[in-house]
This record gives sequence, C-alpha cells and structure tokens, in this order.
Amino acid sequence: MNRIFASILLTTFSAIAFAQAPQIKSGATVFIEPMDGYETYLAAALAKKKVPLVVVADKSKANYTVTSSVSQRAPTAPAVVINNTNGVNNSGPRSGYPAPGSFGRTSASISVIDAKTSQIVFAYAVGKAANTNQLQSTAEACAKHLNEFIEKSEKPKK
Repeated sequence: MNRIFASILLTTFSAIAFAQAPQIKSGATVFIEPMDGYETYLAAALAKKKVPLVVVADKSKANYTVTSSVSQRAPTAPAVVINNTNGVNNSGPRSGYPAPGSFGRTSASISVIDAKTSQIVFAYAVGKAANTNQLQSTAEACAKHLNEFIEKSEKPKK
C-alpha cells in the first residue's frame, strides 16, 4: 500500500515539476533594467533578432525583468613603427598594426526574471574579442539565444 501511494505521489510531483519548467511565451512584456547604456544595445538587439517580446518602459507592466552585467577589458596599445626607413613592408610585431588579441574583450550576461515569482527563467553569458562594436555584438548574441530559448519552449513536446 505504501509503495502504491509513494508511486502516485512521485508521479504527481513529477508532473507538477515538469509543468513548471521555465519558459517565456511570445508576446510577453519585458522591462530591461538600466545598465550604463547597455540596455539600449539589448533593446535594439531584441528588435534586430526579432525576439517575440514587447519591451516596456514601465517596470510594473512587465511580465519579466531583464538584468545584465557588462565588463570590458581595454585594448592593449598597438605597436608603433619607429624609423622604418628601409622600404620593406614589415608585417612583424612592429608593423604599426595591433597585435592579435589587442582589441580588448567584452563580456556580458543577462538574466530574465519572472516578475511575479522572481524565478530566473533564462540566463546567458557571452564574451567577444577583436570586434569593433563588442557591446552590440554581445547584446545580439544574448538576443539570439533568448529567441532560441523561446522558440524551443513553444515547440510541441513529442
């Protein structure tokens, strides 16, 4: 009798846990927390990547809140040509071009938080290097993966 009851209880809790898997529905409203201007890059990336969410300016009207963090490592100084008078096209470390990896690095992360339950329903982190607009690039990567998460959660389960 206890085994039957335990089995029924386990099945019930498994179904409840499965039903509460984090997901974000298309058309949901999101408020993007201010982050030194990064919120603008993120809002633009959501539009560019056609993420099916509605960005709102009023936090109280949002189904979800998006928080983010960004860190940037400054580029190293490029090598400078000093007295290259031999007429040879020098492509070595003193050629006047930045060394590989000297463009700096930007790391960003986002979390999408359910406004009612405070549950983190999506999180993603990305790092980009050697790119002219790393803030835009990291925001677009976050938006792309958020879009994939929404699409995946809306596909019918087989």
